[in-house]
Amino acid sequence: MKKISKEQIQRWRVEIQNAEKFRDEQFGKNADNDTLLSGENIGYYDMGVSKRFLEENNIADPVSVFNVIGPIVDNIIPTLSSKEPYIVSLPKRRNEDDQMSAPIAGEILNYHYKELGLKGVNKDVIFDGYVLGMGVSKIGYTTKFGTVPTEETIEKEKKDREKSKFQKIKESLGLSKPKKEETRENPELNEFIRSESPFVSYVNPYRFGIDPRATCIEEANFVFEEIPKRLSDVKKNKTYKNTEDLKGEPLDQNLGKNIPETEVENFKIVILYEIHYKTEDGINILTLAKNEHEWQALRHDESIYEMDGFQYELITFNKHRHRLYPISDITKIRGLQDRIQQTLENILEQVDKYVPKLFVDETGLTVQGKASLETGGIGANVYTNKNPNEVVKEASFTQLKGDLVALIDKVLEIMMLMTGLTKAQLLGITQAQTATEAQIGQGGMNLRLAEKSDIVSDFQARQVRKLWQVEQQFVAFEEIDLITGEQSIDPNTNLPRYSWVADIDSDMSEKLSKGEYRFLIEVGNVEKPDLPMLRKSIENFVNILGGPGVLQAIAAQGWKIELVEIIREYMKLHPNMFKVPGKIIKPIQNPMQAGLPPQATGGAVGAVPGLLQNPPPNNADIISAAAGEKGAGAPMA
Repeated sequence: MKKISKEQIQRWRVEIQNAEKFRDEQFGKNADNDTLLSGENIGYYDMGVSKRFLEENNIADPVSVFNVIGPIVDNIIPTLSSKEPYIVSLPKRRNEDDQMSAPIAGEILNYHYKELGLKGVNKDVIFDGYVLGMGVSKIGYTTKFGTVPTEETIEKEKKDREKSKFQKIKESLGLSKPKKEETRENPELNEFIRSESPFVSYVNPYRFGIDPRATCIEEANFVFEEIPKRLSDVKKNKTYKNTEDLKGEPLDQNLGKNIPETEVENFKIVILYEIHYKTEDGINILTLAKNEHEWQALRHDESIYEMDGFQYELITFNKHRHRLYPISDITKIRGLQDRIQQTLENILEQVDKYVPKLFVDETGLTVQGKASLETGGIGANVYTNKNPNEVVKEASFTQLKGDLVALIDKVLEIMMLMTGLTKAQLLGITQAQTATEAQIGQGGMNLRLAEKSDIVSDFQARQVRKLWQVEQQFVAFEEIDLITGEQSIDPNTNLPRYSWVADIDSDMSEKLSKGEYRFLIEVGNVEKPDLPMLRKSIENFVNILGGPGVLQAIAAQGWKIELVEIIREYMKLHPNMFKVPGKIIKPIQNPMQAGLPPQATGGAVGAVPGLLQNPPPNNADIISAAAGEKGAGAPMA
């Protein structure tokens, strides 16, 4: 632990307090009884109103809420979140080792993307980025001693790993009896933060702060995270020093009376501040604890991570260089949500106060009839001296103002304009009179969402790069088994057989640890694919391949078409009919069993059937035939 004086601790205490004050004023707060700025957006998403709105309008309990913000967010977030993310790794250098190892690096990242639950983490981070204005994630490595690795704990973990490898070798040679494997215990409550593994975790943006002098995290001198922990857990953590005098936050008086003295530390909370600050030599990590009226230093070390910048990665959709904490789209439109709610309350109030009015000719009523009309219940008999239609008549007044209903519709249009959604998406109906009008509206929406999707893609690419830097530094690649997918069906058991990537040896592990790669990641599509259209497209594509001489021309140029893979992908579009394509598509053990000549299963042309092994026609004829010319019939596509 690096030395730190009381004056330096006091300096960081002031820095944190100033940064928290700036964050609360510019970004907001979200506490039980204290919400401010973006903190109110969560209430708007959940209920359509905020506590502030109810208090300002003296509404104890709203009769009904027309929540527009909730459906807007529920339309946007699934569009931006990855459906089936796939990471592609490309070599950054013209290096043979990098070109050989790049595909394996991509498979390792895809493996960890699923194992570490990144899809769920990023969905929460993207939600914060859109609803609140800023989403935060943290990338790191967890040792068996916790999520704050030091050189000492990493070195100890490496020695334990080498001992384990040596023990397995001895067991395989019969030189030692098998030992029971140690059960890895997760040092954190989060089940996706596992011992001896990298992690990507969600960070509450209201417990995260940036140097207020900066306009972006890249230019910040420091960032910090507020971490509440149980006092007992802090004292057990061996990476923390000076914990013996910690007392934690005071307990509620009523709660404290029922807790035995020996169990108090399991209920008390300590507020930790994990500060990452830049120096000339790199980044240092300082952990301070609030200890009643004093702050105590528990950890002060150089960061052991060899990654670009801080461990934290942010996503924002409205960021510019004139403001550190950006404003979200929801903050911009929530005033319109208030106006919609006020208008709705006025409409419902008019409806509730509507009382039918009657015109009555008293001379036409009997005494008993008058009493029945005034005080009688449902089904009362009202006696008249004349024709009832001439004695009693209901007055019809237009109590509900149509302007209020029209106002709600206009406010909705403004909200759609500000968020980029179309009214058809939000309500499921469209007011477009022609297909052209609908297409123009959809185009404007796609433009905005495409820009947001690019922001998400860039964020995840930065996140994945830092994750790979952690893996290069700490992960033992030889211990990872990578599956490529289903290959075939075992003819004896009728169960699927799976293909695996070749074992990563020490030579490949060395290439991976030194390689330099660029990572691309695909996020979810703006539009959900239409399965019937996809099926028809594949059918048209197969028809083109089945045209006269197409496969011949491709084979003559030294290429081949894997028809089996095309059929396999087509069958995936019919999941109800073809649940396991491998049970239908099976390799031929003996070519003669299928009635094919042996020469039809090999060669440079890639298994072109014998009937197609004639001199290839002219390429122009192939294109013309595919287009339906020269008497070839209807076009193939």
